[in-house]
Amino acid sequence: MALSGVSSVAELPTRLCQQLRLDPLDLGARQTGDVTRTLAAAGTRALGAYYTPSLAARYMARWALPAGTARVLEPSMGDGSFLAAVREEANRRALRAECWGVELALDTFTAAVSEGLVERERAILSDFLAVPAFPVDVVIGNPPYVRLRHLPKTQAARALLIAETSMGRAMDPSGSVWMPFVLHATDFLAPGGKLALVLPYDLTYVRYARPLWNFLGEHFGDLRLVRVHERIFPDILQDVVLLFASGKGKLTDRVRFEAYASTRDLLVGKSVARSTIPISRITNGQRPFLEALLPPELQELLRGKLAASTVQARELASLNIGYVTGDKTFFHPSPQTIREFGIPASSLRPAATSGRSLRGVGVRSSGAGMPADDRLFLPPAEGGSLSAGELKYVESGHRAGVADRYKCRVRDPWHVTPGVRVPDLLIPVFTERPVVVINDARLVASNSLLCGYLRRGEATAFAQAWYTSLTLLQVELEVHALGGGVMVLVPQEAGNIRLPRVRSAQPAHLGRLDALIAKGSVAEAFRSGDRPVLQEQCHLSGTELELIQHGRDTLAWWRSKRSTQVLDRASLVA
Repeated sequence: MALSGVSSVAELPTRLCQQLRLDPLDLGARQTGDVTRTLAAAGTRALGAYYTPSLAARYMARWALPAGTARVLEPSMGDGSFLAAVREEANRRALRAECWGVELALDTFTAAVSEGLVERERAILSDFLAVPAFPVDVVIGNPPYVRLRHLPKTQAARALLIAETSMGRAMDPSGSVWMPFVLHATDFLAPGGKLALVLPYDLTYVRYARPLWNFLGEHFGDLRLVRVHERIFPDILQDVVLLFASGKGKLTDRVRFEAYASTRDLLVGKSVARSTIPISRITNGQRPFLEALLPPELQELLRGKLAASTVQARELASLNIGYVTGDKTFFHPSPQTIREFGIPASSLRPAATSGRSLRGVGVRSSGAGMPADDRLFLPPAEGGSLSAGELKYVESGHRAGVADRYKCRVRDPWHVTPGVRVPDLLIPVFTERPVVVINDARLVASNSLLCGYLRRGEATAFAQAWYTSLTLLQVELEVHALGGGVMVLVPQEAGNIRLPRVRSAQPAHLGRLDALIAKGSVAEAFRSGDRPVLQEQCHLSGTELELIQHGRDTLAWWRSKRSTQVLDRASLVA
């Protein structure tokens, strides 16, 4: 999207304003369309505006500014902290920075200009993705992190078009607008130019970002990704990374990765991990940025000895989300409701309806702690065979609007939940220590649980293989976390977890597991399998076991944000 008909950089403000139909000098004017939104009216989360602390901005400006004169663009300037950092760095080094700023929200745009962070003739009030490209040496900033599906249709369509034009392939519409921002920002850079951007940690692993990594390797001669344990945005639950790309117009097939405990450590170059990662490992769906946080000897152990003595969980069991009802309350009637409507037992299936259902149960669903009252209403699909009580209950759902819920109205009949099966194994979805429960009580399970259907072997052997420190390490490596560090087990990622090859379970050990889990000692239950499974069956030494335990806690530390103090290996040994 180059800006045509411009003979010099000096003409750009006038030509941009003409094409965008904006007057940057008339700051009080209310524009029509996208640019009328303000942070006060829309909220920072709606606009994806999360302002960058000065320390991170200062570091990025220091890296980005070349000697002499530089044209610098901030594509989503917000409170102007990046522009302030650029000016500060330019003054410190006696450089000349010609700063440009783009902002969608009128109030923050007005504030940035009135405070002198950017000159009026170089301030653009617009959606950045609508601004035609013009040449700059540096793009620095923090793009918005809004899902495309949450944008107005015209903005989402524009973002998808930019992504497809840049990459030569369609972008997954489930992605976020930060990715088209990166692609469009690259279009502005002159040969040899630099990107310095704050991006969500999702960049390192989400499927929709994989084509972006190929794009970056094809457009820059050097790529560096920085992760800081300390929250760069203390006020939000959003983990971020810093992307530094230089040498626009050149190529690379790898990215340098650096990790720091705090922003102050970043400023002085005191890293806790450094690695060079082939881009192909990222695009192949691996998690190399997590592995890079582990000691080299543990990485070697995972790729060598443990790879040979373990299998992926999906080879032992098919893992799927449980059934989806569309209305949890209606489809799980209380005992009182069952009595009131006279719902027959033949239409009620014993169910596990949440991760809480598995707490304190033990290693089997027949354990004493399993709730006895949870039932799934699952009548026959043939309407003519419903009892009087079932008909009354279905009619009550109609009156309450349950039949109009999305999941209900797209199925026929609406009151019959599809895909209900009895799994062999039950695993909660939201947890950092996911228990596996053998489903000997033959419960059905809702979508708050993963359901395991055995492909081979016994459920008892699967459970014994599951409860070790290696599984917790694998969960950290394979399973993504929401903001705040909450783990979310989805089938694909859970299936990647590698488990020791256990042919048959040891009844005595299963008994110990059952007792520990029943009393809530889940962490101890996982540790209890280290000796009988990892050491005796996988033939790991004490030192190798210590490495696994250390790696587990190291990655858990990176996932959480409770402390910036680097963990000492000796203190982590379980």
